[in-house]
Parts: sequence; C-alpha cells; structure tokens
Amino acid sequence: MKNIVYLIICPPCWIKTPALGLEFIKSYLMKRNKNLVVKILDLNILFYKLFKVDKKRWLKLDKRWEEELFFIIEKKFPYILENLLKKIEKAVLVGFSLFRRNCKFSFQLISRVKEKYPTKKIAIGGPHVLFMKLHKKNLSREFFWVVGEGEIALNLILNGASPRILEYKEIENLDEIPFLEFNDYPVKSFYSVLPLYSSRGCPYKCLFCTERLLTRKIRQHSPLYVVEQIKMLKERYKISTFSFQDSLININIEWLENFCSLLLKNNLKIKWEAQIRIDNHIDENLAQLIKKAGCFDIFVGLESACDKILEKMGKGFCKDEALRFFHTLRKAELHFETSLILGYPGENEKDFRETVDFIIQNKKIIPKIAQINPYINYFVDPPHVSKIGIERVHHLVNILQKERIPFTKSFINNLFYEN
Repeated sequence: MKNIVYLIICPPCWIKTPALGLEFIKSYLMKRNKNLVVKILDLNILFYKLFKVDKKRWLKLDKRWEEELFFIIEKKFPYILENLLKKIEKAVLVGFSLFRRNCKFSFQLISRVKEKYPTKKIAIGGPHVLFMKLHKKNLSREFFWVVGEGEIALNLILNGASPRILEYKEIENLDEIPFLEFNDYPVKSFYSVLPLYSSRGCPYKCLFCTERLLTRKIRQHSPLYVVEQIKMLKERYKISTFSFQDSLININIEWLENFCSLLLKNNLKIKWEAQIRIDNHIDENLAQLIKKAGCFDIFVGLESACDKILEKMGKGFCKDEALRFFHTLRKAELHFETSLILGYPGENEKDFRETVDFIIQNKKIIPKIAQINPYINYFVDPPHVSKIGIERVHHLVNILQKERIPFTKSFINNLFYEN
C-alpha cells in the first residue's frame, strides 16, 4: 500500500489558473518516491464554486470577510470539512500553501487538523511564510516551515529531515521535474487557461519588489522542455491558452528567441501571455517573432515615468528607454499593458506630474494601464501604504477617465486592505 501526501490550498485566493507551485511539488515528489501518492486538495476552487459569488467579490481584499470565512464555511458546509479531516487521517504528510489572503483560513484548518491528529506531520510553505520570517513571527516548532521552493524541502521532510525551518532548497536543473499534469484540478470543467513557469527567480533587484526574495538562484527550463510540456497539456485538455507565471519571460534573449522559434516549428497554434522587462535588446524582429509565436498580451512594469524615481526604485532603465521599447512593441502589433506605483518615497508633485504627462502624451502608444497602486512597504508589519500614493491613484484615475485612456478597474488599489 502506498503512502499518501495531501497538499492543500485554502480560500480565498487566485482562481484564474490552478495552483502551479503545488503541482510542481506533486510531480517532483512522486518521481523521487515510488511508493508515494500525492493529492492536491484545491479548497479554494471548491468553495468558490459552492458559494457562487461573483469573481470580483472572491478576489477583493476584505480583511473581515477573510477572518470569518472559515467559520462561515464550517457552519454552511460542515460535512465537507468533516470529510476532509477523515481523508487526511492516513496521510504521512499534509502541506499547506500560504498566501497573504488565505492565511487566516489556513491556520484555522491547520488547528483543526492538529486537534484531531496531534502527531500528524504538517508542512507550511508558500510566499507568506517568507514574510512571517522577515517580520520575526513565531514559527511554531509543531510544524515544518518552508521558505522558498517546496520540492526538495518536502522531500527532505518525507525522508526524516529534522530542521523545522527549511530555507531555499532549490532545484538546480528544472528539466528534471516531470511534466505537470493538473489531474487534481477541474481543468476541463472550469479552467480555460493553464499556468506555466519557464524560469524561476529574477536577476533584477527592484527595491520595492518582494518577489526577488523568494528565490536565490536564477534557473530556466530548456525551450524544448517548455514546448513539449505545452504540447502534452494541449493534447490532453484541448486548452490552447497559457499564462506564464515567471517573474520575467525575457531573462535571456537567446532563450526567448529559441522558444518562440520552437513554438512555430511545432505549429502548436497556442495563445500565451507573460511578464516582460523593458529591454531594448528586444528589437522589432524579435517582437514580431513573439507575436507570431502566439503571444497575445505582455505585462510590462513601468511603475513611473520620472527618471529620478525610476533610479530610486532600481528599475535599471529611464523613461526614454521605456518609450522606445513601447514603440517597438507597438510596431510589432504586440499588445501590452503596464503598471504604475505612485507615492514612492521621494516622489513629489512634480515627479508625479511627469508620470501623468508621459501617460497622456503617449496614450496612442500604450494600449492599456493594467494596474495602479500606491507604494506599499511590505518590509514592515503590517505593510505600510503611502497615503499620498492613494490620493495620487485617485487623481490619476480621474485623468485617465477624462482622457479616455483604458485601464483595468479591478486592478486599481487592489494590493492593500482598505478596511
């Protein structure tokens, strides 16, 4: 009889795509442990479907609702939680993936598991564990804590590791991970987009960004691995739209060119989206190749159009370089969206106005402003939100409406709690 591991993602969190990190862990563990079955329990999608709420409501930051959600579910769907606890009775390990929004629910469920099975091995990972450690939160020795990637760490725990905190156990060769299958998710009935990673880590050090702290080493899958993974998923699920969750798709220009060429050579006819850094090594020919290979949308982090603030942020480009890059994408008819951070330390009214003027002057070049948020300092607890940044966001939104510049309403002030 095989041992079983359950990996659990609790609500509320992102619902556009399956939880990619857990799928990688499952694939890695089952390759390394032949006498093991790993099951992912996506409680987030389960309860989203049962609640039948609007997607915007599920994704909206609401501290009070997040604190009460476990008790609402416990009252409304007690049989589901009871069955869940019965199901994990025989598990040799239970893993939880923590995000900022689902940590209240997760810890309530972890508490119930610990009450029923006091000796059960429980591993807690996900991005929020990094912040708990940064903010010197008490990481109870009752549990195993995973900072960074989870594959090697959970394999060590399964095989008797004793450290209670496992940090930055990173896979050197990403291609050794078997292809992802997503067979624990309702792919055919729920999802129209599947997530992928082509790389891990970011070589750049934007000072406001916490994503750079989640990994230590920069690694990429080979272009062939990614294309073969796409081919397998497309054939299995008849899905032809993919979302790359990498920090950046253009870490390596040669890699990007080879990847796009392979997609075309295999005639896969897929659509894909990704995040990209402003980089004028991407010329018009490469931009056209990216478009031809099926890229339908690129997210570009501009953040500011004031050179003084860009330098303070550590972005590594100036506004003229950004504009040149935008022109390149536009000429290739490659759709892109960009983001802004307002109220960054040192930004005065003149600096803010410079960003506003840049957006207005180039509204025929920039197709859409995807995200606008005030500067948030995540390195303090609780995170500090710039008040002047909030004011400037509201001011800019009014200007965008007046100038008829497209923006995504649901991504305005969407990174902090207003209540």
